Amino acid sequence: MAPPKGKAKRASPVTPLALYRRGLTAIKSWSPSNSTAADVEAISALTACCTALQAKLGVAAAAIPDAADAGGDAAAAVAATGNGSGSGAGAADAAAGVASVWPALEALERGMAAYGACVKHNLDLDLEDWEDEPGFLLACAHMELGKLLGRMCPPRGEQELAHLRAALALFPGFVAGRHALAQALLSRSDAQCDLDGAEALLRSCLATCRRLAAATGDEEEEGEGEEEEEAEGELGVGAGAGRGAEGRGGAGEAGEAGDGEGEKEGGLLLEANAACRKEWEAGAGVRRSLAMLLCQAGRDREAAPILRSLDFTHRLARPVLHYPLDPLLSTAAPATPAALPPAAAASGGPSPPYGHERYCAAVDGALPPALLRVLRAALAPGSRYWAQHGYGRVGYFSYMHELGSGAPHLSAVHDAAVLLQRLVAARFPAVQDAKYAEWWAHCRRHPSGHQLHFDSDDEGAGGVRNPIVSSVIYLTGEVGGPTLVTPQTLGGPLADRGWLIHPRENRLAMFDGAFLHGVIPGRGASPHPSQHRITLMVAFWRDIQCRPRTDGLPGPSQPFPGSLPSQPSQPATAAGPAPDAAVGGADGTAGRYTWMADLPPHPDGPGGWGDTNPVDALPTPIPRVWECVDGGGEAQPGAVQYDACFQGF
Repeated sequence: MAPPKGKAKRASPVTPLALYRRGLTAIKSWSPSNSTAADVEAISALTACCTALQAKLGVAAAAIPDAADAGGDAAAAVAATGNGSGSGAGAADAAAGVASVWPALEALERGMAAYGACVKHNLDLDLEDWEDEPGFLLACAHMELGKLLGRMCPPRGEQELAHLRAALALFPGFVAGRHALAQALLSRSDAQCDLDGAEALLRSCLATCRRLAAATGDEEEEGEGEEEEEAEGELGVGAGAGRGAEGRGGAGEAGEAGDGEGEKEGGLLLEANAACRKEWEAGAGVRRSLAMLLCQAGRDREAAPILRSLDFTHRLARPVLHYPLDPLLSTAAPATPAALPPAAAASGGPSPPYGHERYCAAVDGALPPALLRVLRAALAPGSRYWAQHGYGRVGYFSYMHELGSGAPHLSAVHDAAVLLQRLVAARFPAVQDAKYAEWWAHCRRHPSGHQLHFDSDDEGAGGVRNPIVSSVIYLTGEVGGPTLVTPQTLGGPLADRGWLIHPRENRLAMFDGAFLHGVIPGRGASPHPSQHRITLMVAFWRDIQCRPRTDGLPGPSQPFPGSLPSQPSQPATAAGPAPDAAVGGADGTAGRYTWMADLPPHPDGPGGWGDTNPVDALPTPIPRVWECVDGGGEAQPGAVQYDACFQGF
C-alpha cells in the first residue's frame, strides 16, 4: 500500500519550559556512574532554555538553537568518551565531555550583561506563563545553572556566582535566588566581604518574606527597592561588595525582632499563587543560615529571636560555635609542645589528668613525612579520588582493610591504619583487639562542618554498633573548624562539657565513637582562601560486615577496589598497585575506579615509610556544649529534647 501523499508532519519545537524541565530531570538523574553525561545533559538543556529566552527578551542577538536537538552534539561527545563517569581514559575523557558545553554557556554572557529587573512577585507569577513573562523562567534557569556549576567536581565557582547574580538581576526580589547566592558566598568565606554580602542577602530575603505574607496584590511590591539596595554590591548590580555594618540591617533589638518574629502567614499572594508561597516557605532555611552566621560571629542577641521563630529552645553554646581560635596559628609559635600547659610541655607530655582522657586524645607528628606526602597528594582537592566518587554529591562511603600480621597490605591508607593503630593503642589499649580498619576521607572548604553524630556500622541501619575508637588524621592544617568531642551518648542526657581538637598538619585526633562528636564550621573568613581542610578518618573495629556492591556506586564499608577480603590481591609495589586493583574488580568498580594507583603501599610494609616522633597535644576544654537560646545559661541535662537544640550545620 502506497504511503499517503502530502508533507511529512513537522515535530513541534521544544519550548524553553520543556528544556528547563529536561535540565532538572538530568540533575535528579545524576549518579557517579553517569556523572559527566548527566551534567552535560543538564547544562545543555538549561543553556538552550536561557538562549531562547534571551532572544525572546531581545537582550542578545544569538540565534535560538534547535531546541529539539539541544544537547545532541554534547551528548555525542560524551558517548565518544565512554560512559561519562570519568572512566575509560580517566579524568581527561570526562573533562572533554563537559568541555563540549562551555561554548554555548559562555555565549550567554553577552545577554547576561544586559539584564535588568523585569520580574516581581505577583498573582500571575508562574513558570507556565513564560511566553508572557519570560523573565521568571529565565531567572529560575540561571539559578539552577549556578547551583549545578557550584556542585560539580571541581566546582566552577566564578561561573556559579555569575549565573546566580544574573538570576537576581532579572528578579531582584527572588528569595530562592538570594538564598542560593548567600549560600555560595558563605561556602567560600574567602574574605569578610563574602560574609557581609551573604548577611545582607539573607536579611533582604526575610524582608521580602514579610512583604509576601502581608501583600494583597501587585502594588504592595513597590517598596522592595530600598531593602534590595542593601545587597546590591553582592548582586553585581551596584558598587562594591558587602557593606559591613550596613549589611546588618540594624543592630538594635528592634532590628533583631524584625528578622525573626512578627511574620504571620496570610495575604492574597500566598493564598492564590503557588510560586509566591514557595518563596515565602523558603524563609525557614534563610533564618537557619542567618542564625548560624550570627552565632559564629558571636552576635548571640541578634541570633536569639531568629532561633525562637524556628522553635528552638536551646543551641550549641557560644564556646562551640564561636570557638576559641587555635593559639598555634601564629607562624612564630613552636611546633608541638606549645599545645600543652607549661608543666606538661617541660615533661614532653600532659602530666595530671585533664578530664579528656576517657573520651579523646591528640598527637602531633603522627605519620612519617613520606607517607603523609603520598596521602596529601592522593587526596588533594583536584585528585581523581574525589571526582570518581562524585564527592559532595553522594552520601557516606567508606572502605575497609583487614588488620593483623597475615593481612596483605593493599594501599598506603592500609599502611597508615597499621601505624595509627599503634599510636591509638598507647592511649586506648582496647584498640589492640581491632581486626578491621574502616576508612573514609573529607576535603572541605573553611566554613564547611559536619553535623554532630555517633559513628556506627552502616550508618546505624539495623541498630547502632560503634567502633572501638575512631581517629582523624589531619592532612592539612590551619583551615576549617575544630573537631568537637563530647561525653554525650545515644539516648543519654545533653553533654555538659566537651573538647575541641584544632586541625593541624599531621595531627591525629582519637575518640570513642560511641560519644557524640562532629566538625564545627570554620568561623570568620578563611585564613588561607585557596586551601582545604583535608582529613582521613580511620575507625577500628573488632568486627564489621564487609558490604561489596555490584553496581559500582559508593557505599559504606566496601572492600578495597579490586580485592574482597576473602580474595586478597597481591600487594602493590611503590611503583604502583596490583594490576587488578588499578581497574576495579569484583565489587562492581571494574573499568571505572583508577584512584587506587595514587595510594600504593610501601614494598617494605608500614615500617618502610620511616620513623616518627609523636608528641601528645592537649585538646581544648570547653565549659558547656549546649545553652538556652534566651541566654538563661547552660542547658540542664535531660531537661530538653535533642531536636529542640540548634546546631546550624
